[in-house]
Amino acid sequence: MKKTVILLLGAVMLVLLAWVCLGRHTPAIEQDLVTRTDDSLRAAGIDWSSVGINGRDVILTGSAPSEALKNRAGEIAHNVYGVRTVDNRITVEKASAAVVPPPVTSSAPYEINFIKNKGVIVVSGMVPDEETRTAIIEMARQHAGADKVQDRLEIVSGAPVGWRSAAEAIAAKLDQFIRMNATLVDTDLRLAGVVDSATVRTEVEQAISDPLSKGQYHHQYDIAVPAPVVAANSCQQQFDRLLSEQKIHFNTASAEINPESYPLLDQLVRVASECPEANIEIEGHTDSRGGEQMNMRLSQARAESVVNYLVSKGIAANRLSAVGYGESKPIADNKTEAGRAKNRRIEFNVNIQGS
Repeated sequence: MKKTVILLLGAVMLVLLAWVCLGRHTPAIEQDLVTRTDDSLRAAGIDWSSVGINGRDVILTGSAPSEALKNRAGEIAHNVYGVRTVDNRITVEKASAAVVPPPVTSSAPYEINFIKNKGVIVVSGMVPDEETRTAIIEMARQHAGADKVQDRLEIVSGAPVGWRSAAEAIAAKLDQFIRMNATLVDTDLRLAGVVDSATVRTEVEQAISDPLSKGQYHHQYDIAVPAPVVAANSCQQQFDRLLSEQKIHFNTASAEINPESYPLLDQLVRVASECPEANIEIEGHTDSRGGEQMNMRLSQARAESVVNYLVSKGIAANRLSAVGYGESKPIADNKTEAGRAKNRRIEFNVNIQGS
């Protein structure tokens, strides 16, 4: 009997001890669950929720941007080790309708400006609506690339009749200009720029003028073609290439052109005809054999023979000049036959008239 009483008292003491220990550690367990749940939510980018606890039951509150994110928060909390249930009390934000400000009404002249320089396009000024703005900017981006277009447009009501067609006609031809500055003020267009050729200039003016004429718009064009130096540079490159691949040959110690060089000379004539605004200086050079004065006279005579050939093929004589340099400008060693062969040469130098 006495032994039974002792066992009962021991059991009661163990129960009391377990109850005391559990009560002492429950707050720590709950705090651990809150911390781990909150960390898991924030790791998923959910920082708009709050975590509460009741034993091992988690309570979520807050305002979610969407129903899907609310449900996602509940799933994350439920997967935290030790959580028994999740009471998801998160609310979902209601999307507010975007407020579109009414267009500004302009009392000043209605104006749009296009500037293109070094591949960058800047569009500034006024457009009547977002649709027009998008159309114009997309045209510019197609020509220059999105990163090369600066949109400084403002939506303003009060555009003249036919204004959108006029503005879009300018935007549609941006790719044809090397550089340009166009300003459309009410029904007056002033456009200055540079295009590749006279043909392109005619096409651009016609394409822009057509929609302008339908709305009784006025225009003033100042569209230039690049200076002849562009064509001259191209001709110089072609001359250099041809004369590096072949040589103009003369009979020994003579200014008479060897007929085998006629095909090369005909190619040089073709190139000269492609840059009619350029002057061409024909240079004659010799090797160092023979006297200096004799070589000077021979190089001059050979250069003149080439000029005469070009004139006979239709190149204007006033565009051509002949200069003999004799042995004074070697490009190789005159001590070897190979070097002397390189020094015996004709060169073409292109210059712009009046330069």
